[in-house]
Amino acid sequence: ALEPTIQGPSEESKRAADLTLYNATYTFGTTNGGPLTVTALRLAFRDEEEIAEITDFTFIAYDEEGTAYLEGSADEGTIDSRSYNATLKGNVEIYHLDEDIRVFSEELSWDDEEQILTSPASERSTIIVDGDITLTGEGVTVDFVTRDVTFDRIVEGVVQR
Repeated sequence: ALEPTIQGPSEESKRAADLTLYNATYTFGTTNGGPLTVTALRLAFRDEEEIAEITDFTFIAYDEEGTAYLEGSADEGTIDSRSYNATLKGNVEIYHLDEDIRVFSEELSWDDEEQILTSPASERSTIIVDGDITLTGEGVTVDFVTRDVTFDRIVEGVVQR
């Protein structure tokens, strides 16, 4: 089990975090009522900006009944502590367990209230649906409410049935 370490602001940081946790697991609330559990090498909380900066992390999101429905990982990310919107960067992998949708990208943004995942227009992303449909393109939008997946530009698509 990971043992958390707490460290205050460092002298060399111009905009030091109010609280930094190392090798820690932290649980955020979400707009849908279920918790989001993040295990990270580093979590830095900045109260004035109302954000948490996360490094080398995995996460699991749960619904109101406590059932896991979304999990993933990234090299770094930022979570808005008011809206729970997030930006994930570097080796981003997200897996929606209920819909069997996997998303791989170098950068993705999450709108928690709308339950929409997007990438920048020029960012190449790969989506795997049900293990047999693979789509790669730029500028992806995944709406987990309507189950719509759209790309600004498709680069490749494979269906294996």
